[in-house]
Amino acid sequence: MAHSLLTTVIGSFPKPGYLPIEDWFDAARNEGAMNSERVTENFTKYQENTKESDEQLFIKAAEEVISLQINSGIDIPTDGEVRRENYVHYHCRYLSGFDFKNLERRVFRDGAYDSHLPAIRKKIEHTNVGYAANDYISSQKVSPVPIKFTLPGPLTIMDTTADCYYDDRPKLNRDLADTINKEILRLVEAGCRYIQVDEPLFARQVNDASSFGMEGIERCFHGVPKDVTKIMHMCCGYPDHLDDEDYKKADPGSYHQLAREVDDLDIDEVSIEDAHCQNNLNLLEKFEKKSVIFGAVAIASSRIETEDEIINRINSALNHIDRNRLVIAPDCGLGLLTPELAVAKLSMMCSAVKKI
Repeated sequence: MAHSLLTTVIGSFPKPGYLPIEDWFDAARNEGAMNSERVTENFTKYQENTKESDEQLFIKAAEEVISLQINSGIDIPTDGEVRRENYVHYHCRYLSGFDFKNLERRVFRDGAYDSHLPAIRKKIEHTNVGYAANDYISSQKVSPVPIKFTLPGPLTIMDTTADCYYDDRPKLNRDLADTINKEILRLVEAGCRYIQVDEPLFARQVNDASSFGMEGIERCFHGVPKDVTKIMHMCCGYPDHLDDEDYKKADPGSYHQLAREVDDLDIDEVSIEDAHCQNNLNLLEKFEKKSVIFGAVAIASSRIETEDEIINRINSALNHIDRNRLVIAPDCGLGLLTPELAVAKLSMMCSAVKKI
């Protein structure tokens, strides 16, 4: 009997409206564009006025989001990142060295965004290790299956903040990776068995990825035991809003440039987009050792893929990679979508997978 393909999601899910925070996806849905500056300032104010009752709302949201994923057919869900206003900045708030009060204007993501960002004004140090484990434990308690936990990678953090101190990208990369490693080791202690580090900037900054980014990933996962699935997500980026046809995503050709190096990393799985960019599937042959999480539905398009489209594309992929090394997922996080659209896409994807 053929090995059943596993399904997972990448990270974010549209937040329930009753949560006391908004995220940059909320801003994109409500205003037609992401507003990183306002979201950052609002979350900073929220932190100063956190209520004990908010914790129950986050637990309720995680349970709701996890249930929606599982009911859609997902094998390995996430908590939907329901506690985060921004999947990068949330991690930075637990580090000393970041200034969230006096923001710095920067153009980032290869010119795709122009915004005011938190600033690095002194050496990065971890002052409150364990936020990830606490978030994981809270969410795992309301999930009937093991969940995956996601963290931002160092290169991506560097491109989503303003460096006003280091002026040394490899050094900053190492310091950030060490903070991520501390969180990951706490996650392992807490029982998490699926841990993912997101590095969309690898596809945009290939030279940095090769020269010091790969080392950063190794540092992130240093000391993680073999019974934990170590995952790196390497997408091409979010647009400013849903159905934005003019957004400058990263060049998917970067996957071909980086594949051999990624295949040599001490990780278990690499996650790539395919629904959006329709890769030359010879790419999969370059991953000789890694399992590939294959993006089978687009996350920035409101069009729901047909079952036949998904089946045909996955079958094409299976001509280039062993069946037991292919995992099916959306291209990236689902935060830009409405809950209804996210569920519709996941349900269609999982229905297709069952027929392969």
